[in-house]
Amino acid sequence: MEYMACLFNRLVVLLVVVLLPRFCLAEEPRDGDPVVTTSLGLIQGTIMSSFSKKTIYAFRGVPYAQPPVGDLRFLPPRPAVAWGPAIFNATSDSLICPQTGITLFMSEDCLKLNVFTKNLTASLPVIVYIHGGANVMGSGHSQYEAGPQYLLEHDVVMVAFNYRLGALGFLSGSNNAYLDQVMALEWVQSHISRFGGNPKKVTLLGLSAGAMAVSLHLASPLSTDLFHGAILMSGSATNHFSIHNMFWTRLLARQLACPMYDLFDLTECLRNVTWQRIVEVCSNWEQYKFVNMKWNYEIDGYFMPQHPSALIGKGMFNRVPLLVSFTSNEMDYTTLGKLENDLLLHDIITNFNEYAPELFLYEYDAKKTRRIKNFYLGADTNELNATNIEQLGQIFSDGIIGHGVYRLVEMAREYTEVYYTRMDYIGKRSLSAPLTAEGLPKGVGHADDWQYVMPGLWYGSLMSQDHKDIFMMERLTGWITHFATAGQPMVISSQFWPPCSNTQMLLLYNNNDTRLGAPAFVDRYAVWDQLFPDTHANGAAQCQLQLVSVVVVAVGVVLSGLLCKLM
Repeated sequence: MEYMACLFNRLVVLLVVVLLPRFCLAEEPRDGDPVVTTSLGLIQGTIMSSFSKKTIYAFRGVPYAQPPVGDLRFLPPRPAVAWGPAIFNATSDSLICPQTGITLFMSEDCLKLNVFTKNLTASLPVIVYIHGGANVMGSGHSQYEAGPQYLLEHDVVMVAFNYRLGALGFLSGSNNAYLDQVMALEWVQSHISRFGGNPKKVTLLGLSAGAMAVSLHLASPLSTDLFHGAILMSGSATNHFSIHNMFWTRLLARQLACPMYDLFDLTECLRNVTWQRIVEVCSNWEQYKFVNMKWNYEIDGYFMPQHPSALIGKGMFNRVPLLVSFTSNEMDYTTLGKLENDLLLHDIITNFNEYAPELFLYEYDAKKTRRIKNFYLGADTNELNATNIEQLGQIFSDGIIGHGVYRLVEMAREYTEVYYTRMDYIGKRSLSAPLTAEGLPKGVGHADDWQYVMPGLWYGSLMSQDHKDIFMMERLTGWITHFATAGQPMVISSQFWPPCSNTQMLLLYNNNDTRLGAPAFVDRYAVWDQLFPDTHANGAAQCQLQLVSVVVVAVGVVLSGLLCKLM
């Protein structure tokens, strides 16, 4: 199944079934609906049910920032403005941020969040979800991908929110998407106590690009004290990615007949283009529909002062406990949809040097590309077909996801407790894995574990009460909520799950049963370590090495001079 096509299809399904949300200020609350008082004003919610029919108080579509429209497009977010004595009607999800899909259910006025709680007067741990989607798709929508029914079986408060995507969030390296996230976290600190949440016990939970965002908040000084634990599922910014937001910014400008080089002129011109047209142009860049991430963070000296690997590797990060996970097959199956495109596959293997840097997000380097091809596909391979297409997928698995996650664990374990786990359990549903003769998925692909954390139309709808995978939902939500409460996952089957530390690195393999063992895919990740050494993290060592190099060169110069005189 083609990854991006899969995301698009699931978005279409959502947009067909979800009614157009309504946002308004009401004079009086409806009978029985919960109402909370905040410094912004009164907020009216509705009542939902958890998986086992426990009462959930839901407040959806609450603004945490001003609409980034008009002159505010492409600018950092500004805090939401109080709405006075009227009651804000937070009874349905907001429109989602502009992305590929049916534009009727999207709006630039999308910087909204949802809060779900079972007790408005308690002080419960808070879990804040940052959605994934390659920085161009996704949302915090409660029916699309962020339903509270599973996590709210436990005593926690859950928050999910939208943030700007694609060019609207990353134009010219603005990092505005991440500044949106910071503002959402600041809103949580200011207001979550009114919803029964404890602002001193906030855990970030991110999936895929959302997990990458969590790793950036670990490293960002702007996020200090805004959270106290972090859960990263299949993503981290501690990788080799080559980032070229300015290239894509100028390409967008060119295709919309806007100025390309003067940033003021470029931005002013793009402010006069509809967001629908901007999304349309950017969507047309994804012709091959491989896993991709064109828009990404930038080192701006503000949100991200240095490369995240540099900050985390030197211990200069928010040292909170970490729960880090990935799936056993990640992107292995995302290439299967290309088997019918013989011409494309032939061109890729024939011109691998040209395709690989763009596909796997690194600067052009024929030697590195040759090493990757030789390791995963074989030096003599001249054809991509059903026998080796999954090996091509493994390059995506390791290069886009696995190696960066592994590197995060390796670096962070020196400074904080890190719990490291891999999802091996094959459930009834998968986003990308083909089915076996028995009708079950062949493996566990990217985001297949999310169906046990939050129900939604994207990753997996609400399970029936007799579903065979309920135990895994109970296990994962138990780990996550216990981690949010105590800073460590739930002890399972009387087995102790020790964190990785500077003296040991253990991986918990999560299948029907669980077992502790040595980290997986170490030989595969070693290839990426060798090709993309972590020069960012070892600042002191690098300085020492450079000093030694300078001394050696200086000595060489002196000796050369002496030899010249002797000759």
